[in-house]
Amino acid sequence: MAHLTQSDFAHYYATSLLKELKKLEQVRESVLAKVKTLIAITAGAFMLSVAMDQALELNWMLATISAMVCMAAGSFFYKFLTRGYVCQFKLKVISKIIEFIDPQLTYWADEHISQMQFHSSRIFEKYPDRLRGDDLVKGTIGLTNVEFSEVRAEYKTETTDSSGRRQRRYSTIFKGLFFIADFNKKFYGKTVVLPDMAERLLGGIGGFLQSLNRSRGELVKLENPEFEKYFVVYGDDQIESRYVLSTSLIQRILDFRKKTGKRVYLSFVGSQVFVAIPYRRGLFEPRVFTSIKGFKSVREYFDDLQLALGIVDDLNLNTRIWATPAVT
Repeated sequence: MAHLTQSDFAHYYATSLLKELKKLEQVRESVLAKVKTLIAITAGAFMLSVAMDQALELNWMLATISAMVCMAAGSFFYKFLTRGYVCQFKLKVISKIIEFIDPQLTYWADEHISQMQFHSSRIFEKYPDRLRGDDLVKGTIGLTNVEFSEVRAEYKTETTDSSGRRQRRYSTIFKGLFFIADFNKKFYGKTVVLPDMAERLLGGIGGFLQSLNRSRGELVKLENPEFEKYFVVYGDDQIESRYVLSTSLIQRILDFRKKTGKRVYLSFVGSQVFVAIPYRRGLFEPRVFTSIKGFKSVREYFDDLQLALGIVDDLNLNTRIWATPAVT
């Protein structure tokens, strides 16, 4: 993958993307007009249902149900109205940005990292009962096989109320970018690198609490105080974890954390490295309520893709220090 700058992308935007964006802007404006009508209808239906509940002196439960029905119906029709626009945007903009970054990469707008891949990373202890996502990218960067997508992993809880009715609820385990790459080394155990919140907030007490988390494996203490301000490491084998987390890799992970400004989760399992970066916003979704023509808004997609694909260079994955020497 060639090293591309903001200037390179600005030229590509002006010569190739802007024409498509102007066409899509017309589609967006048409969709937005329909969405505004939908919002007005949904708000009107909600206000009418509340007024009827008050007039008939019905209880708050019915008012809550009415609100939930209005919200669910509004969400369904919003997705229906914007579906075509979203598909066109990903086909004509996101796929072209990916091709510009590296023509060897393959993009599937509606696919994502699998539930089994997510769980096999061992980064998150809860098994995802439901995993959704999109924007799967796969390919080879130099010598390294990579794939990543946006995912939202959730676990399920079920409760029974006083009337015997069962209620199901889904809670988020992780939402954001999930990245997998070949590390060209077979690990016999797992090594997990997590954001260190306990020690940063609680100091020595936090470190003690970390050592009690035996479900993660052994707490691995490394000789880099700055790294341990940001991360806590668990592994099945102290020697292997220290072998994997070389001095140079520790520094690269630390630099990557500072570069992104985000909490970063990593694990080394099998022969792969897994990286999870939380995001609150959708990564490659087109805007509906604001213009999409401006360079600044499109550059955000380029930056997100560069961040994901740049993990290969940031962690120096193409340097095959683990490769078996050729027999002469």
